[in-house]
Amino acid sequence: MKQIITQHGWGLNKYFWDDYKVDFLNNNWHWQDNERGYFSTNNYQAKWIKSESKKEIRMTLCHSFGFHLMQKKILEEATHIVLINSFNNFLPLSNKRNFILRSLKRMETKIIKDEPKDMLKEFIHRSFMPNDINNSFKNIFYKSLESLNKTLLLGDLKQLYINRDIPLFLRKDCRIIFIKSENDLILDNESNNNFLDSLNKILDRNPILIKLAQQGHCLNNLNLYEIILNTLNEENG
Repeated sequence: MKQIITQHGWGLNKYFWDDYKVDFLNNNWHWQDNERGYFSTNNYQAKWIKSESKKEIRMTLCHSFGFHLMQKKILEEATHIVLINSFNNFLPLSNKRNFILRSLKRMETKIIKDEPKDMLKEFIHRSFMPNDINNSFKNIFYKSLESLNKTLLLGDLKQLYINRDIPLFLRKDCRIIFIKSENDLILDNESNNNFLDSLNKILDRNPILIKLAQQGHCLNNLNLYEIILNTLNEENG
């Protein structure tokens, strides 16, 4: 049995994955989306389906802050974890830290002052650069802004200040596919690289690094199924 559980990042919702899931579903993967609930009261956390299959794949797809929103139990039991522009600590240690800190504080202020819609539109636009926002997601996202959970949005934003330890709870034999966009305007390169370095230290096998040219923090116009399938085939080849 081949299973996927997804977790979208901050300021997004489960519809972020809609264009990607089609190919997986057409090829007999069982797909479940976690929903944090930034735009509704419906938050949802999936569970692995028990299976006796010997060649079972339990894969998580985590985008950005999604790695920290995903339940630890799901990550502990995953055979494969796909990390898309992810981080352990969002704030870098270098002198860029203060600049990023100020940006986060500005975003906080806009939520508190009741200007979260414009701030989120700007954030999403910048997240997709250098590409345009995926049209199907854009339509759903703009409608979703009408039922925004500001308290949750603000609370999770503040989680980005936290300094976290290396995630030792991951299975040592877990296969990690580390996807890194080369034009990411949201996540600092140092923070992304530090996460990769820490994973190299704790896992039995180094993460498989995939660099994507002409992609931003949010991916667009990309065949994620093909990338993951090719990676799995190379690993088993």
